[in-house]
Amino acid sequence: MTGTESPIYFVGGAPRAGTTVTHALMCTPSKMNAYHSEISYVTPMVRAYMLGLENWSGHTSTFFAEREHFRLHMQGLIGQTFSHISRALGEPEILCLKDPLLTPYFPRLHTLLGARARFVTVIRNPYDVVRSRQEVASKAGRDFTADEARGVCSQYLQSYQHIDNPAFGNNLIYFRYEDLLSEDVLTNLRNFTGCADMSTDNVWGKKPEEVAEPETKGEKGAKDPWFSPKYHSSIDLSSRLSPLSKKYRTIVNDMCEPFMKRFEYDVL
Repeated sequence: MTGTESPIYFVGGAPRAGTTVTHALMCTPSKMNAYHSEISYVTPMVRAYMLGLENWSGHTSTFFAEREHFRLHMQGLIGQTFSHISRALGEPEILCLKDPLLTPYFPRLHTLLGARARFVTVIRNPYDVVRSRQEVASKAGRDFTADEARGVCSQYLQSYQHIDNPAFGNNLIYFRYEDLLSEDVLTNLRNFTGCADMSTDNVWGKKPEEVAEPETKGEKGAKDPWFSPKYHSSIDLSSRLSPLSKKYRTIVNDMCEPFMKRFEYDVL
């Protein structure tokens, strides 16, 4: 399949939930594009569609006779964007894209693109997500406050609101990051994408020594605080950080305990 008929797989989940390594794994098949940067500039386009619907009566209806006309207009604009992305990535048979901040908008993206859009959502223990975000703050030279921890938890829960949405049908799968290397998850990913050659042996597509840690814009020589030393090496699901402190575990428990129990994470 090519052009507007070809499927597009979107990898999502809360920021720091393992979306990058999952994306890298999914980019290993011959039909998929190679691993690449996040499509962060696409996310505001989907948000613009949502904003247009939210302001339909007061604003958007001035320019479109029906909501469906507006949907088709935005579908065309975003479709052109994905056509450009495909060309930039060498026109693979199947596109596999990622931006964690796009995840809460998966339902709208599904509405825009229909069955062409397929969604893979990675769930991770919220203790580890919050701890990783604490490290990002530290690398950026910021204090990590209790309010920021609550904000991370709120974003975490928002990132998974779509997983029970029946509108996705068979176009959505989700799993725990901790189970990424299990045979069940790997088999499900291969079946979901139709790519039997998805392999943990070819993740990233480049040798580690060929990939340099990116610099932060505007700060010559400074390192990207979001960069992980696990990038561009074989998949390692073990934790590299110290455990989350009790202070922040309490916040996570207060906000995320039902979700944690559902996915069999221990509440400490």
